[in-house]
Amino acid sequence: MKKRTNLLVTAGVLTAMTMSLTATVHAEEPIQVAYLTKQIANETWQLMVQGCIDQQADYGFEITNMDCDMNASKQVEQVESCIESGYQIIAISPADYDALDDVCKTAIEKGIHIVSIDGPNFHAQAYVAADEYDNAYGLGVKAGEWVNENWPDKETINLAMLEYVYEEACIDRAAGLKDGFMDTVKAKVEVVAEISPANQAEGQEMGETVFQSSDVDVALGIAGDQMAGFCTAAEEAGVDSDSLMCAAMDISKVSSALLKEGKYIKMLGSWGSPSVDKAKVHLEAMKAAYEIDGLTDDPVRVIYDVDYVDESNIDATLEAFGW
Repeated sequence: MKKRTNLLVTAGVLTAMTMSLTATVHAEEPIQVAYLTKQIANETWQLMVQGCIDQQADYGFEITNMDCDMNASKQVEQVESCIESGYQIIAISPADYDALDDVCKTAIEKGIHIVSIDGPNFHAQAYVAADEYDNAYGLGVKAGEWVNENWPDKETINLAMLEYVYEEACIDRAAGLKDGFMDTVKAKVEVVAEISPANQAEGQEMGETVFQSSDVDVALGIAGDQMAGFCTAAEEAGVDSDSLMCAAMDISKVSSALLKEGKYIKMLGSWGSPSVDKAKVHLEAMKAAYEIDGLTDDPVRVIYDVDYVDESNIDATLEAFGW
């Protein structure tokens, strides 16, 4: 089993060492890459896929997107089809981690390179990751500071958590958000709702149920899209925008628009522009995996840098993202 030293690559300027280790290899024919997403209906994923396609020539890639719409069996079948079709790299955002284990091991044994777009899973030779807990903890701290500054007389805060309990990374992210907030806010906190919407539509649907039964002061979410849906539910329930403070990781176009308009969302966590920065991180992971032959117990880790967006820098963020 081949060992390889971890390589940390951020979405910002690459160091000379990183550039040398992940330098583009241009073949006479483009390297065939299958980019398997789990839910392309999500706007952020649409932007990341398009960003990879827009930048593929810089890496000598030809990228084909396939989506399983959260169907794990379908995604396994897609991997099997990619093996038969002769793809050289398969990058996967997993619908189910365990379901991919055997088929990806088979792919690597056949000389195909595997990338996990979500942690060191299913024998991947390179993977994309963020420091989920720590990054989200930072946003939770900022949310707590906002409450302390803007609602200093509140004795109790009713908190709604928008989680996603079906993915380990999202569980860590939600824990960081909650811990950062609880460690910072001075008021007593009552958790009045814990929901797991997968997207904006489910955020709205589940939010409607929350507002029928509970008053919410603060909502913390693992993703901007689901929080945007929750905010729509708040507006339809007649919740005053000044009485609800929302913060979420994973900025999206719709959530950034709400922050710009001053509607509920006060701050967002950002790992860079999906169509440029995040896509580049995915491409770097594909390139790193392509340099590894066979199974490895030391996959290359490629990480995102995190920034926090609020009213002070939302205009610059929207301009940089092209939103």
